[in-house]
Amino acid sequence: MEKIKVIVVDDHKLVTDCISLFLRDSENISVIGVAHSGNDALELLKKEEPHVVLLDISMPDMTGIEATSIIKKKHPSINVLILSMHSDYNNISDSIDAGADGYVPKDVASKELAEAINAVYNGNNYFHKSISEEIVKNYANKKKKASEVLPQLTKRELEVLKLFAEGYSNNEIAEKLFLSVRTVESHKNHILQKTKIKNSVELVKFAIKNKIVEL
Repeated sequence: MEKIKVIVVDDHKLVTDCISLFLRDSENISVIGVAHSGNDALELLKKEEPHVVLLDISMPDMTGIEATSIIKKKHPSINVLILSMHSDYNNISDSIDAGADGYVPKDVASKELAEAINAVYNGNNYFHKSISEEIVKNYANKKKKASEVLPQLTKRELEVLKLFAEGYSNNEIAEKLFLSVRTVESHKNHILQKTKIKNSVELVKFAIKNKIVEL
């Protein structure tokens, strides 16, 4: 049976030593190298061909997120698993955008770490329960914020916003809704105030995001 070849990247030697020790007990995982910075990891990848890179986020020369992006561009077949003490949504989201295949916190049990490595090796994404909960919570908060704003808009304001986002001018909106141009402008100002949006471009984005208008 082929062993999963792993490179561990963390700026603390104690961490790389401990992880290597943990993974040594796994029957199908082999740590073929360690690196203590993003640049070191990229140099190591010129010599070694791992299946999985286990990568910390906080490192001195470049972040693990930046390293992930470079690894995924230069070595698309390599799976990247983030192992970090940071469990906030921004780091999680940025890691996923960079191409990370999984994300687990540093306090994860060694058994689950091995499961995560196996999962990404087999082409699956792996997110620890706390990471998944953070993603869901953030999504729910965004939906809640949107739902809190939309009911504040009157039916007429929604009509004005829809037509404006579709590209109609104030004069054209006034004609379609049988309103004066000044009334249309007043409705738009009320919409900007209620949504706390500062310009027309962002207002169009708001309308698309909240499905007031379809692209």
